[in-house]
Amino acid sequence: MGIACAIAIVATLFVALDAFVDVNSGVIAKRIEVAEASIAEVAMSQRQLASAVHAWAHRGHQKRSPSAIE
Repeated sequence: MGIACAIAIVATLFVALDAFVDVNSGVIAKRIEVAEASIAEVAMSQRQLASAVHAWAHRGHQKRSPSAIE
């Protein structure tokens, strides 16, 4: 009877541990997705900023060109 009880306890602990790991892996996967989305958003923001700075600098050169000729 003691052996059967020990086996039942070990089996219950194993199932509980398995459920805990499954829940944690889901939470970890969700956090990874959020991190990836944040990284992609930052990269896109930096690209937009670089494009805006490039356009602004290009506009500045266009405005100076005619005055430099005179």
